[in-house]
Amino acid sequence: MIQGFKQTQDTVYSLARCQDVCFVARFSGIYRSDDGGRTWSLAYKAPDTDGPLATTTLAATGHDIFAGVKGGILRSSNCGADWFAAVLPPPAPLISALAISPNFEQDGVLIAGTAEDGIFVSTDRGVQWQPWNFGLLDLAVYAAAFSPHFGNDQTILIGTQTGIFRSKNGGRAWRSVSFPMDAAPVLSLCPSPDFGRDHRWFAGTEANGLYVSEDNGDRWERIAADHISGAVNAIIIPPAASQELWVLLDDRLIISRDSGQHWMTSSIFSPESQALAVLPGNGQQHPTLVGFADGTILPLT
Repeated sequence: MIQGFKQTQDTVYSLARCQDVCFVARFSGIYRSDDGGRTWSLAYKAPDTDGPLATTTLAATGHDIFAGVKGGILRSSNCGADWFAAVLPPPAPLISALAISPNFEQDGVLIAGTAEDGIFVSTDRGVQWQPWNFGLLDLAVYAAAFSPHFGNDQTILIGTQTGIFRSKNGGRAWRSVSFPMDAAPVLSLCPSPDFGRDHRWFAGTEANGLYVSEDNGDRWERIAADHISGAVNAIIIPPAASQELWVLLDDRLIISRDSGQHWMTSSIFSPESQALAVLPGNGQQHPTLVGFADGTILPLT
């Protein structure tokens, strides 16, 4: 078994894989592992301090990886070998969410959510970022996700302190959708693995479990209350399983193998640990990794 990686009070906020390199966003900085999570090393040092830079979220596709930090976004187009920083306008925003267009190779579009300053959008692969908050009445953003059909429908959803907002023009304008305010805040968002057929979206809340929309985000209702309660910290579609949906709770991982119709508990964690991030495995050399609020990163075996 791979030995767990832990630093006291060094919260794991996000995990990502760029080709065969694993990355973790931690309170103490961004780290990388070239051996499937067995060992970790610092991936970036801030030029002005020659030290680590607290990292809050990650997103990766192909050879590109992006990291949210206080006041800006780091980008690398060679899996972390070289990094470039985009500084956002002052006062320095705290990046709380990153999402990459499913057509990134063609359109170069990314979205960054912030804790107090709403949304920033880049259309040039992360070089420049613009605030696009027209119609966004809640600037506390916790989650962001692109429609799998973004190239055609230009739809993006974001989860906020008070609910869910949707853009149908690539982030230029936003409108709230009919999400129950007493169920917010919304911590995680994900389209259905079978979105082309069912047009489903899933939303995870801080204290009220999992919600689903059957009509591309117009209306929402709670589901799977007997399996899923409390905070839903992450919802992901594993890349190698077309119908699977993973839901990460504080103390367990819940899996559906039929696009959210039925659910089962896959793994149970220590209730004191608080699981915050999960990275699906990629063969025997790359096991599924789970990151916790206490700083631990553990493999699922």
